[in-house]
Amino acid sequence: MSTDSLRERGDSLEEAFFRNMDRKLIEELRSKKEREQQLDDLAAASGIAHREVLAALVDAGVHGEALVAVGLVPLIEVAWADHTIDAGERDAIMEAAREAGVTRGSAAAGLLFAWLERRPGAELLEAWKGYAAALVSELDPDEAAAVRDDLLERARGVAEASGGLLGLGSVSREERRMLDELAGALGG
Repeated sequence: MSTDSLRERGDSLEEAFFRNMDRKLIEELRSKKEREQQLDDLAAASGIAHREVLAALVDAGVHGEALVAVGLVPLIEVAWADHTIDAGERDAIMEAAREAGVTRGSAAAGLLFAWLERRPGAELLEAWKGYAAALVSELDPDEAAAVRDDLLERARGVAEASGGLLGLGSVSREERRMLDELAGALGG
């Protein structure tokens, strides 16, 4: 093999290496730009300015159009607190979703159905807690109390929907613990 041929192969390998590096850098930039856009979209939809909270929500799969589903996370968590969701809990969550404006075929509905079928990971609850803390910090004390009371009332309704003894809506110890955890996240 001649020196020129060896040099040409070396140059060719070097060019391929740098093309590959350029492609990786471009992809990283594109990915970073897409993430920033997701954060900006979620900030616009939610009114939240805290980038850490927004990042946690995006990491949990929540994007601008699915933000309404975030309001249902506490209901999902209460329903899953005892490791199963029964028909009464499912119905209560679906009614709350309809009242919140979740429509069939929307991103929010897709998330909700997935959460009803399979318990979401702990990161979703943690992201919701960050969202709740950011939301409460933006409200005056009376508004924060109203949000907390409304949310806890809906979550308690889900807990009581499972029927209990003779259909009289009992709340399990696990559900009660989750209700207390949710109240704490809302400053209560």
